[in-house]
Order: sequence, then C-alpha cells, then structure tokens
Amino acid sequence: MNTIRLAGCEAEPLGSYLKALAVLRLVSEQADPKALGWWGRSCFCLETELDEDELVQFFLKRYAPTPILSPWNGGSGFYPNDRKVGLEAITGSTGDRFSVYREAIGKAQRIPGVGEEKGASKGEEDERRMAIQLACRNALPDGCVEWLDAAVGISAEGKRAFAPILGTGGNEGRLDYTNNFMEYVADLLIAPDGKTPVAALLRNALLGADTGGLQPSSVGQYDPGRAGGFNQGQGVASGDFPSNPWNFVLTLEGAVAWAAGLYRRQGVGFRSFLCSPFTVRPTPVGYGSASGKDGELARAEIWAPIWERPTGYTELKALLREGRAAVNGRPAQNGLEFAQAACMLGVDRGLSGFVRYNLLKRRGDSYIALPAGRFAVTERREGDLARALTALLEEADWQLKDAPAEYESLRRQVDEAMYNTLLRGGGDTVQDLAACVGRLHRWILSTGKPVRFSQRLSRDWVAVLSGRPEARIAAALAGMWQRDAGGFRDHLDRAEREFAWTGVNLAERMVRVLERRTMLSDALGLRSNPLGSAYRASTEDVVKFLEERLDDGLTEDLLFAFTLVDWRRGEPIAAWTAADVEVWPVYALLKHLFLAQALEGLEGAIWLKGDLSVLATLRAGDVSQAARISVRRLQNVGLMPIDTNYLGGFDAMRLASSLLIPVPYDAAMRRICRLGEVK
Repeated sequence: MNTIRLAGCEAEPLGSYLKALAVLRLVSEQADPKALGWWGRSCFCLETELDEDELVQFFLKRYAPTPILSPWNGGSGFYPNDRKVGLEAITGSTGDRFSVYREAIGKAQRIPGVGEEKGASKGEEDERRMAIQLACRNALPDGCVEWLDAAVGISAEGKRAFAPILGTGGNEGRLDYTNNFMEYVADLLIAPDGKTPVAALLRNALLGADTGGLQPSSVGQYDPGRAGGFNQGQGVASGDFPSNPWNFVLTLEGAVAWAAGLYRRQGVGFRSFLCSPFTVRPTPVGYGSASGKDGELARAEIWAPIWERPTGYTELKALLREGRAAVNGRPAQNGLEFAQAACMLGVDRGLSGFVRYNLLKRRGDSYIALPAGRFAVTERREGDLARALTALLEEADWQLKDAPAEYESLRRQVDEAMYNTLLRGGGDTVQDLAACVGRLHRWILSTGKPVRFSQRLSRDWVAVLSGRPEARIAAALAGMWQRDAGGFRDHLDRAEREFAWTGVNLAERMVRVLERRTMLSDALGLRSNPLGSAYRASTEDVVKFLEERLDDGLTEDLLFAFTLVDWRRGEPIAAWTAADVEVWPVYALLKHLFLAQALEGLEGAIWLKGDLSVLATLRAGDVSQAARISVRRLQNVGLMPIDTNYLGGFDAMRLASSLLIPVPYDAAMRRICRLGEVK
C-alpha cells in the first residue's frame, strides 16, 4: 500500500476540503475498495494500492463522472437559451465511463416540463420544478441517486429542502453548478482542446504541483479567495480569476459525498438545516468580520469534521449520513450549540476537530463559504458551563422578544465570549464569559424588565474562577442571603422594593446596599446582621480591595453574573483560605460591627449589630470618628480593642464599602479584640 500526500487537498477552503472527500469516494468506489484516508498536519492523506502516477492515470483514463445534472433549473443546459457545450459533448461521447451520464441526460430530456418555458407565476414555476424533481427520482438511472439525494429533498408533504452546500438545488444565483460541471468534464476528458495541460492541472489539483495552465472561470461559493474577480471591487479588473477546472469537478464530486442520502434517512421529519451533515443555523461570532446582520444574511454554518485515523469511505459515509450533533439530547440548532456538542462529539466519533464555514452573503446576492476557524475537539469542563448557560439565555430571549438594540449588542457579546470559551477553554475565557453575562444581567435588572429565570447557574462557575480575588469578592456578595431580609439580588433589581444599587462608583453602590441591609435588620428586629453568605472571601482579598489593587469593573460584572447562581441549594462553600496576612487595624475594628456571626465573650455569645452612624461618618470622610464610635460600641459589650492608631491611607467611602464583603473571622481579625473562638 502507498501513502499519498494530497498537497492540493487542504482543509481550507471548503472546495479543497470537498476535493479530499471526492478523491476518497471515487478511488474507493471505482479503483481500490480498501483505500483509506485521513487528515495529516497540512493536507489530506490517501492510503491506496495506487501510486501517484497511477492515481493521476485513474482520473484521466478510468474515472466515471457522477451524472450531475439539474434539469429543473434554468441554465442547466436543458433549455433553449442555455449553453449546451458540455451536455452535447457528453451525449455525443462513446466512452463506457460516460454511459450512465448519457443515459441520464437522455431520460431527463424526455421528462415532461424539461426544456419548456417557466411558469407564469412563482407558484406555477415551483409546481413545475417539483414535478420534474419527482420524475427524475423515478426515471433517472441508479447512478444518479446520490446526486439527486444531495441536490434536493422532498418530504411526504411535498415540501422541498436544499442542502446549503449545493446552493438551491445545484445552482447559486445565475451560476448553474451542473452545467459548468458538464462543460469541464467535456473540456478535460472528452474533447480537450490540445492547449490545456489536463494532466498538469490534475497534478496541481491533487498533489499541489506547479502549473501554468490555470483558466479564467467561475468558482462559486467554494473558494472565496478566487471569487468575484482579481480585487473584488469597482473600478479595477474584475474578470474571473484564473482557476483550475479540475478543482470545480472534484469539488462537486465531494459535495455529492457530503450530502447524499440524508433525506431518505430522515424521511418526513427533515428540516432544511438538518438535511445536510453537520449543518446548522448561523451564529455570527468567532470570525473577524462577524456582525449582527450576518444572522440574517447567512445561509448556514457547515462544520467539516477532521479525523486523523485512517478511515475507509464506508465508515466516513456512515458518519456523514448520521451527520448530527446533539446538545442535552436534542440536535444542535446553531453554531454555538454545535460548538457545545463538538466538545464531546469528537471524543465519541474519533474526530480530532472541525473546520467551521459560514455561508455568508458577501458579493451582492451571492454567497461565499467563509472559513471561520478550526475547532479542536477535547473534553472541556467549560462545555458543561456553556450548556447550562444556554438554557438561561433562551429564557431571557423569549421574555425580551422586542428588546432594544442595546440588549442585542450585549447578547452578541455573550455569544462571542461563549464561543471563545468553548474554542479555547481556560479560566480567562470563563472569566470573560461571566463578565459578559454580568453586563447583560445588569442591563436587565437596571431597566426593570419583568424577566424571571426558572433556570439557575451552578456553583461550578464560582469554582472555576475561585483563584481570582475579584471573583471571590463577587461570589461572597452574590451569595448573601437571609430568610427575612432576602438576597443580594433584591438590591440590584430596579423593580424590587429593596433596590439600592445607586451611586457613582462601585464603592458607593456597595455602601448603599450595606445601609439598606442594616436598616432592614433594625426594622425586622433581627438579632444578627443579615450579611451572611454561602461563600466568603478572604481578608487578603479585602486588603487588595481597600488598596485599590483590584479591577472594580470586573468585580461588579462578576457580581451580577453570580447572582444567577443557585446559592440557596447546597451547603455553604468553605471560606477561601489564604496565608495569614496583616490587615488594616481600622478595617478589622469596624468590621466587628458588621459581622454576620456571633463572637464569644466572657459571658457567652455576643451578637454585634451594624451602626448607621459609623457609615454616616465614613460618608463624611471622618475615619477617626468612625473608629472612636466603634471602639466605644465594642467596649460597651465587654470587648477590649487594642490601643493603636486606627487610621489608614485609603478613601473613607471605600473603607465603608469593604465592610459589606463577607469574610471569615480569622487570626488577623482576632488580634484586634483578643477574642476567643467564633461560635
């Protein structure tokens, strides 16, 4: 067996990918049934009993083209004003390898409606085309079946669907793939003009060999770099870019391998995006030119699988005919859901990754298959986070159907971050995603929109980001809840009575919440401060917050994201442990009045309560007066703060806001009052 590196068959662009499928399919079916193929580092590899020269000679002398024709399309060669060079060359040929093609063309010409004028109305024209398509399935030889399956599907209800990889039934606007295919077959294999270096062009298409025989021609959507002219703009040369006609022939043969057989398997239950392998609705994220309009202008997304294990065409065909990826037990519907499924699909199917293509409208009303990057397949914890987030986002979308453009912009940022998380994984991408979710949730809450979530995020979101101080502080705040005083989210939602998230910066907004919860404690007659949380930051985190060494914007974004976490189920998360650190004495002193837990005094438990006068003096910028009030309050309950200078070099408002952050009562805190153990 020989291993041939097909340097002309790379995974990008789409036409090149399809060429690889064509080679494996045609060699397996017509030359070497034991042939195997796989994707190497830079190109497709073929293991076969043929060597390179024999492979070239197979395509030149023995290859029997698939009878690719679409007699229902105007411009297909079957109508009076159509170009008929290719069709007439095939019908006039005598070689055995064109016999099925000749038979198919002859039978197609005799189908009622073929060659006749178009219907007077769109409805009549659709009926005419439908009748021809049905007749083709009944009349054309078995050799056409795979092409017919690939080109168009017709359900039991009489509805048609087209595999996006073949345009709309074998044509793209005014470009009819089938007529061009027949003409190229004629030029290359039946009646070459003697000037075209057919063999050299074939070696270029398969093996990447140099050639000077490229010809001006249309390439359709499959090779964006060669579509639309030299510079693809006004006022400059815009003729067809020189290309290799063999590329077009093999691309169409590969499209047959890609799409054939899906309709018959799926029967009456197919939908247009599910009738083609690994094809979903577009999600405009993950590529440089992505914009919101792409969701409306794009035809579909195609995720082309990459495998590194030698595989026969029979096995590959089974994979393509299954052609689906599932998320939470249902088929993936769009690019984001496919990315979620791909994190597991490759593991199950032996795939190493996917090349993602977006079929975008970029040249007037024509489409291009834009490569949107590769997606490596690995099992990622982040995939589970994204799947859980999807359900929550769907609830928001459903309840905000007529949301303004600001929501749509924030929503797209979430999609972009989610795709990046699925693509790359890691804590940084999860942090970016959580921040985007937080900004979206903040917009919802700040507008007072009546959005209610039955779905909640898991605590795994916090666990993944627990090594980051901003995330720990955000989680400690978001996890705050008390049965009578409610949760932290109540202070973030403008529609709630306890809304308090106002102020010019994060510190001031936190102080507003601390004041509100202190007043709630007094109004409800609570014994303790309602500042307990299912998660606690460390005193080291608070020191960094006080010294303004953290990103306040990130902390706030994560706070809004973490309020979507289900904090009321499960045991409280153990406090973040850190090395014993020195804390600012004034912070430790004041924090005693805003602890959620009891302290042990000489005569039993001591429950301390927040003091609004302390917060008022801090608002006024008088740190020393706030310290004096706190010392007196502690002394009144029998506690003895150490005698030291309770001043600090930081903003008084920030000091006040730090008192809201739930922290454990650790050694650094105990040193201030020489207390015993916490109850």
